[in-house]
Amino acid sequence: MEDQVEQAVEIALSGNVDTNLKQQAMAFCNQIKESDDGWQVCLSLFMSERKRSPAVRFFALQVVDDALVKRLNGNNKQLNDSSLSFVKEALLSYIQREYSPQNTSETDAVFMQNKLAQTITYFFLLSYPHTWRSFYDDLIALSSIGGQFQNARGLQLFLRILLSQHDEIADTLIQRSNDDARRNVTIKDEIRVGDMAKLANAWREILIRWTNREDGYLITENCLRVIGSWVSWIDISLIVTPQYMQLIFGILGNESLRGAACDTLSEIVSKKMKSVDKIELIGLLNLPQLISQLPLGSDPEFTEKVARLTNVVCLDLIKILDESQLPPQLIDSAENLLQQYMPFAITFLSNEYDDTSSEVFPTIADLLSLLRKEKKRNRPLTPSRLAMVGSILNTVILKLKYDETMSFHNGSDDSENEFLEIRARLRLFQDAVAAINENLFMDTVSNVVLDCLSKQDWREVELGLFELGAYSDGLRNAAALPAKGQENSRAVILLNKMLLRMTESNVLSIGHPAINLQYMELVVKNPKFFEAHQHLIPQMLEIFVSSIGIHSSYLQVQIRAWFLFYRFIKLCKMMIGDIAETALNAIGDLLVIRAELASRDDNESDISELGASDSDNIDGRLYLFEASGLVVSVDAVSDDKQLALIKNILNPIFTDMEQSLPRAPEDPRLALQVHHDIMAIGTFARGIADGGKNVTEPVRDQFILASRAILVSLETLSGLEIIREASRFAFARMVPILGQSILPEIPILVTRLLSESSTPELIDFMSFLGQLIHSFKGEPGMFDMLDRILNPLLTGIFYSLSISANGSTDEEIQQTDMKKAYLAFILAILNNGMSAVLVSRTNQSLFDSVLQSVAHYTTTSNDSFIKKMGSSLYPRLEEIRGKGIQ
Repeated sequence: MEDQVEQAVEIALSGNVDTNLKQQAMAFCNQIKESDDGWQVCLSLFMSERKRSPAVRFFALQVVDDALVKRLNGNNKQLNDSSLSFVKEALLSYIQREYSPQNTSETDAVFMQNKLAQTITYFFLLSYPHTWRSFYDDLIALSSIGGQFQNARGLQLFLRILLSQHDEIADTLIQRSNDDARRNVTIKDEIRVGDMAKLANAWREILIRWTNREDGYLITENCLRVIGSWVSWIDISLIVTPQYMQLIFGILGNESLRGAACDTLSEIVSKKMKSVDKIELIGLLNLPQLISQLPLGSDPEFTEKVARLTNVVCLDLIKILDESQLPPQLIDSAENLLQQYMPFAITFLSNEYDDTSSEVFPTIADLLSLLRKEKKRNRPLTPSRLAMVGSILNTVILKLKYDETMSFHNGSDDSENEFLEIRARLRLFQDAVAAINENLFMDTVSNVVLDCLSKQDWREVELGLFELGAYSDGLRNAAALPAKGQENSRAVILLNKMLLRMTESNVLSIGHPAINLQYMELVVKNPKFFEAHQHLIPQMLEIFVSSIGIHSSYLQVQIRAWFLFYRFIKLCKMMIGDIAETALNAIGDLLVIRAELASRDDNESDISELGASDSDNIDGRLYLFEASGLVVSVDAVSDDKQLALIKNILNPIFTDMEQSLPRAPEDPRLALQVHHDIMAIGTFARGIADGGKNVTEPVRDQFILASRAILVSLETLSGLEIIREASRFAFARMVPILGQSILPEIPILVTRLLSESSTPELIDFMSFLGQLIHSFKGEPGMFDMLDRILNPLLTGIFYSLSISANGSTDEEIQQTDMKKAYLAFILAILNNGMSAVLVSRTNQSLFDSVLQSVAHYTTTSNDSFIKKMGSSLYPRLEEIRGKGIQ
């Protein structure tokens, strides 16, 4: 049978056998696992003096493990006490044979040792302490020669078993059943009482004997790992003794083992205990003296571990200081200790390696959080704490700078992205300092900004601009800084001083994209400054439209600058004045639409699924069209000039649509081009509507032409969802310009949209109609338009609502949203004096359907909003029917 198992496992794992044969082998292996006596065959196979392949022996132990785990869970009655006794003798016999010092054969591979340790651990859970009280004595004996821990083979297995035991009975990251948790508590109690002292002594003797041996690295490392894992639940006084600590501190001088020793110290300090005991422990360890003597810096990995140790200590001290019911003497002790450790934490924060810096982030965050709480409790910063906060702020600022090895890619490089993530976290620390002591924050940051703006290194200048942005954001958002409107506050005066220095500086001559981008961001973030310094606006406008901004040779900077230029125009539109036409001329070359289609599969012929390529950039370019709409609508532009400028922008779009449409149904790129043209019209219209200038009749005529061009496009390409979406978007944006003039176009729009519209599109369109009804209530043209479109619209809505969701959550949500939009649309009709349209000659045949649908959705829906809205609508609809409005 053993040979059959071996053969089956090897076939199952082979990649060069017949599929049917492989399936048969796997079925046989599963049969062995499930059979009552399979574990016996596999245990015998594993123990055989003729060693099988590692894969076969690993499988054998898996089968034994499954049997032991089933017994642990009470599901294996075949593995009775007699069987367990047999397993014990078999395991002891095997390890005494294979792990004795007399055995000169090759040791099991590490993964096999770990698997054997796991099997022994499962058996330990079943037998300790009742049937195998001498478990640890037997293992210690196995590891010894003449009473000394000299059997390297046995020691390795001994330590691996202890590590496996911790995972099973004490690892807090593993969730366990209540029964398992109770069992583990009992086992740990038994270990503490009966075996813990001898185990602690054994570990100490192992460290003494093996630390400095050439072949002792792995044994010493695993022994340290055992101590570090077990210390969380044993009596710490067994470990924290002068002799033990001297051993571990001594290992810190061993280059190959110091990392493991540092991890062990971190686990010792992390042990949960009362505050008074924790302070005593930290004081006893006297780690500051030790850390100051360690060779930090040459080994980044070890430095990171020491940073982690420092973080563990500081977190405990900060937690103690945050407790409210502690005697003053204890608080003073914790404060004194924290003052000793924080310089190390701040040094690690400044480390060139972000992994090391990140290790102390929790300490910095918790300390600043504590100090913010202290401020809210009206407890002033002591001089020592103020110095500590100042040191943190200075260190954070230095860490915020791009280092010499890093280039600017505006977030398109992995290493830069990691830096930007770290920078965002550091920025939070800086904001916390601002909330703790605003004067310290303002003085420090303003000095840094003013100093950096005088430098020529792009990294220095970028840091200054970044800090200026942080200061500006803080002034707007941080509760600790002066509120908005305090124009004469010291904080605002400092901000204006820094912004003025920026505009007077020569930093843009450096020509670095990071500087240019930060500069423009700051201009947009601080409109109040430019309201007070309007003479600077032409200078800023020139910067935006130059190669620094919207014409930058750096594509990512250019695209971002398009948005920032739009924001600048929107914020300063009332101050642009006579330079409006100059601004428009400067961006004219960018108001050109060139659609670029995303790469498609050669077999993909359906143009209903269109997508723009990453280099298409239409979303960014639309900001320029909206900015153009704002520019042509400032009061300084005469009506005649406005009309000419609008024609200059719209006519090329009309021409492009006229040329593209004939071939667009067959050419996906041209269809996408038409989509972009429609979006440009709608976005340009939004800019004009937001510009504030009264719309003249000639301007309105231009957008009537635009609406008709869109309707022609929609008629040709109504099968494309992106064209339908763009058309709805553009019409909604033209409403403020066209006013009632848009109403005659709406029935045509509805007819062409309803022929293809999906449920989400109908939802959006009902919202658009609701806005129209509200905007033009009482206007005869609105009633006539609504009367014409209501019947086909309601027919489309009812059809969409009649389609049952296929069980998917998304479709159910969509159906609910559709019902809400429908009820809101009916409510808009009633609330805006249009109820007569529901029972007009054109629509009265549908009125009963409307009434019944409202009643149905109200009574059947589980959504509270639908129930509430339907309940309010139904009586009003009944009243309309009762009055018999014709």
